[in-house]
Amino acid sequence: MGAWSSEPFDNDDAADLMIELEDAPSWDPVREAFADVLVNPDYVELADGARAYAAAALLTIAIGKSDVSAQDYHMILEAMGPPPPELNDLARAALKRIITGDSEIRELYLDSGSYVEWTRTVAAIENLL
Repeated sequence: MGAWSSEPFDNDDAADLMIELEDAPSWDPVREAFADVLVNPDYVELADGARAYAAAALLTIAIGKSDVSAQDYHMILEAMGPPPPELNDLARAALKRIITGDSEIRELYLDSGSYVEWTRTVAAIENLL
């Protein structure tokens, strides 16, 4: 059984993204996380949705608008350098897609009883972008 909560970094797919960024600091995996959600016109798989959710939250930390203060993230972000400005629009579009489109992450939150909490968190992240 994997880790799971309504917070963006509290699942296995987000952890995998963070490990990937720690091993090779770059904004490319973040961009890819958004692209993986946006290029699929049909169903968005859980891993893609969870990675995009975490990537958007990470971006809010990078631009100094998040209250998340985990030292691990700041060290990774420092190694990555400033985010490319176009990532904000990609992040917003990806969040919209996972919360309103046909996505597994949305379905799981609907079934979990924490859908309202998750949508509030997604909206807060989107507002910070």
